[in-house]
Amino acid sequence: MKIKILLVLLFLLNTIIFSQIQFSAGTFVGATSFSSTSPSVGGFATGLFIETDTPLFEEVFPRIGFTYMKDINALLPNNRNPYYPSMLAFSFKGVTSQYFDSKIFLEESIGLMTLNDRTFVDKNSWEYGLSLSFLAGYDLRDFNLKGLKTGIAVDYGLTFTGTLPTYLNFIIQFHYTF
Repeated sequence: MKIKILLVLLFLLNTIIFSQIQFSAGTFVGATSFSSTSPSVGGFATGLFIETDTPLFEEVFPRIGFTYMKDINALLPNNRNPYYPSMLAFSFKGVTSQYFDSKIFLEESIGLMTLNDRTFVDKNSWEYGLSLSFLAGYDLRDFNLKGLKTGIAVDYGLTFTGTLPTYLNFIIQFHYTF
């Protein structure tokens, strides 16, 4: 029994140390439109994500990220309005890409999301749903697949609970592979 456990541990250690798992991280910034039980609010969106290529999946990579959206008036010099609507989304997505040549690609992702809705002063609710995005990009990486990718994306979030908040982001994304 101890030998079997030792063999399993050695196999896992070997997989972790000698695997070719790559990690990558990215950021994005852009314009947003979000709403729940309110009219749509125009604003800015920004966020971060991390991604890895695991040996469990060949063509789909797991990505964990967060997106922060806030009313555009928060950036303008206006002292009259002390509260600006905002949303914060955490997502876990599966990401896949199709390359048209060695540099130009299309990236799609879909996944689960939890969203903190703060569209009103007295509202602070957590809702759950799906996040979907499409990106047209340009790959600046070298032959060992380390480096920068960039692109323009559309990101859509839809929740199925509570007040059904949604968002639509138009973003510029930067993605670096280590």
